[in-house]
Amino acid sequence: MEYDEFKQFLKDKSSKFSHKSDMEKIRIFINWCQKKRNEELILRLSSENKGGWGNNYTLDFTTNRIIVKKKSFFKKFADFGYTAGLAPYPYLIIDKKKVNYKKMKTIVDSPHHYDVNSSFVIMYNEINEFVFRKGIDSIVTNMLGRAIVSNYIKIKTNDNTFDFIIPVNKNGKFDDIRIWLETALPFQILIK
Repeated sequence: MEYDEFKQFLKDKSSKFSHKSDMEKIRIFINWCQKKRNEELILRLSSENKGGWGNNYTLDFTTNRIIVKKKSFFKKFADFGYTAGLAPYPYLIIDKKKVNYKKMKTIVDSPHHYDVNSSFVIMYNEINEFVFRKGIDSIVTNMLGRAIVSNYIKIKTNDNTFDFIIPVNKNGKFDDIRIWLETALPFQILIK
């Protein structure tokens, strides 16, 4: 979707936003995109394994599916995420300052933008169970206190089970991610 089309969406729907929560506003955007058959990026999370040295993925939650893309060697270390995972257009919907971004890229990457052999797609209608778990087993204690380093996502389909480690330092707080996952996904998720 181009920025002008997004601006038109805001103009058309602004009257419906007056007494809605941030989650409801983003659900309105997702429903609008689905009606127009626009696949838009809603949420992006970073997954890493073995402290960044193992298999690292970007999880793109769109209006239709999850695109799991393997990160390149350099992206493992210089990966810039989104605010609490929220993609630019959904973020602008709830932004109180209404920053004007004219050259924003949010269109879902086509397969030629990433390595198809090391990436895959999980369609929402194939998911039987989606679990988001707080990483209480990844607590690190230092002189300043205790902090959770990672959270976890487990996705079960009929054919496979996928496990992802979601580092807190790249993705934000557990509750923020939980809220946006519950908003972006068209089914109930299990929280543990």
